[in-house]
Amino acid sequence: MKRTFLTAFALLSLLNTAVKADEIPNPTNDTTAVRHLNLSEVKINASRVSAKMKDLPQKVEVITARRIESTPANDIGELLKKSTGLDIIQYPGIKSAVGMRGFSPSTSNKYNVILVNGKPAGTENIATLNMANVERVEILKGPFSSLYGSDAMAGVINIITKKSDGEIGGNISFAYGSFETTDVIANVGGDLSEKFSFDFAYSRHQQNKDYKIGDNNFTYTSKLEKSIISEDTYGERMVNTKFTKTNYNLRLGYEINDDWTLNLNTEYFLADDVETPGSFWHVNGMDRKDLERYRVGFDLTGVINQHHLSFAPYYSKEDNDYFELNSEEKYYNSSNSVLKVYGFQAQDKIVIDKHTLVIGLDSKTNKYENLRWEADGAMDAPYNPDNYDRNYGAFVQMNMKLLNDALNISLGGRYDYIKFQIEANELISAKKSDESYSTFNPNLGLKYKIVKNLSVHSSFGTAFLAPSAYQVAGSYSGYYNYEGNSELDPEKSRTVDFGFTYDNFKKGIKFDVTYFDTHHDDMIVSEWKDQDNNIKTYNNANESDMNGLEIEAAYDFGALSDYNYSLRLYANYTHLFDTKMKLEKDPTEYDLRYVREKSGNFGVEFDNLKGFYTRLNARYSGHRYEDNWYTWYSVRPTVTDGVLKHPDFMTFDYSANYTIKDKYTLGLSIANLLDENYTEKDGYNMPGRAVTMKFNYKF
Repeated sequence: MKRTFLTAFALLSLLNTAVKADEIPNPTNDTTAVRHLNLSEVKINASRVSAKMKDLPQKVEVITARRIESTPANDIGELLKKSTGLDIIQYPGIKSAVGMRGFSPSTSNKYNVILVNGKPAGTENIATLNMANVERVEILKGPFSSLYGSDAMAGVINIITKKSDGEIGGNISFAYGSFETTDVIANVGGDLSEKFSFDFAYSRHQQNKDYKIGDNNFTYTSKLEKSIISEDTYGERMVNTKFTKTNYNLRLGYEINDDWTLNLNTEYFLADDVETPGSFWHVNGMDRKDLERYRVGFDLTGVINQHHLSFAPYYSKEDNDYFELNSEEKYYNSSNSVLKVYGFQAQDKIVIDKHTLVIGLDSKTNKYENLRWEADGAMDAPYNPDNYDRNYGAFVQMNMKLLNDALNISLGGRYDYIKFQIEANELISAKKSDESYSTFNPNLGLKYKIVKNLSVHSSFGTAFLAPSAYQVAGSYSGYYNYEGNSELDPEKSRTVDFGFTYDNFKKGIKFDVTYFDTHHDDMIVSEWKDQDNNIKTYNNANESDMNGLEIEAAYDFGALSDYNYSLRLYANYTHLFDTKMKLEKDPTEYDLRYVREKSGNFGVEFDNLKGFYTRLNARYSGHRYEDNWYTWYSVRPTVTDGVLKHPDFMTFDYSANYTIKDKYTLGLSIANLLDENYTEKDGYNMPGRAVTMKFNYKF
């Protein structure tokens, strides 16, 4: 394997030196060649005021198209974990969770808002979001309920898709790699006429063989750490991990006149017979599932004098079917869950000189439907009753530039009214009922340019997480009898951060250090209401405090030669100092579960700006505390504590590609270069070394 890697690298390097100078323009005379290197001028759509990255007081990260192309990843979850300092948990079987700033990753995607082009993504699973038509990804860290309502306690992730114009063009690529993995990706877009434009993207990813777990250790040194990973997993196959997934994306644009445009965006995702191992020991069963999601939305945008108006209705439906094995070892449809998300966004952005004021209205409904069956096909009681929440929000956001543009001020607030309702269900004795509440969340941000290229920034904001409808309203029966709590408050947080930024593209230096402090209150827990009658309810019981440091640094040696090339060293690191939780009526502080205290990426990338690009990236994830579930099953008797200190790990990825005459690209990527045996969630060992070769044709 090492010989294969060195040979491939040598071939790509040889091709690089063979490029003739007269084939490609000198990048110093073509500013578009280095435009992707300078992110400070990028407008951040998720800010809702479309402010440039350099003008926002909040901490913002951007994953560029170049980084997306060079990252060995086949979904947004993998891209985030290999490009940012976010805390990501990936499971076999197309499932991922994201956490940031001390908020634990959750497969229900609590505490983060996931957007596509500024609108709800329509899924709680970021692994179902593909990258075939993605232009960039914006990551806003901190509380943003003042812009997006519920869930935006840790931050916002906004996926920006491609929007082509001009002559029709595109690309098609084929890839083959380890575990008999194949990829087909096609993109085409451009102007159909003076009025109409379009973008179409298709991708199909198929893993035909169960993946092999890593066989080495770069990080683990103690016998305890190796026993936690489990010595019987090294170099073994993770059985029941094959899958196939397909994505379609379509955009149709119509230019009504010089001031008004209309865009239709649609997406369809399908993954049938996705195998899920449960864990290496299959204690949760060797099951499978079918995933299907479609999303459609319109964007009507226009300008009237100083008013930039937009109206964007949207609808999405995600359908998940889960299949278990019965006593005859035949799969049966055990449960079905459906998430429908629909609503609209309307706003008026008023531009006055260098100042921007945005006034907006949002309407969003999340509707959850649940079914469950017994092995013989008879209907069984679902885990939760059908329920929905309707969120109506009104917000104002203002960005001002003062003191000769040295001071940027961001100020705003949002009022939300939320109505909950659960539907009647005889199988769980649930009656139709509803509740409602309202909340207001402000934000304030300041960024001051001390001297040229050096700024100080600070922000403050509050955020909230709305409880589920069944936690607030009505009652139902399952393994326990549950009664909703009409007095239940939303979870709340308040965060303040402070930092310094030095950004000098001409000298190739970018550095930001940000300290943040968050208090998370009214955390919702289930607890006994009447243990004698097996009745549980929900209460606001716990609180937690998280603070830490975020460091982003990069230096580009290409600045020494006026960017005739780019040789960039970079690092992105998050270190949590304090992650403590307090329980109700208990003065003792506990370490937060499922939160990694350290996480980050660092590496080096080289781009000769003439067709050759290569990157070596390292991902580091620190330890975290988890419940030691597998002791209950006696599959790992060497670890007996009820709470497990899950060890840290480090993995490396390498990629290189070479483009000939701006049309043909040959690529090589090696994920988990050192074949590390590691887990992101205890018991779910991740793939070992995976080599992929790729060919792309641009037309």
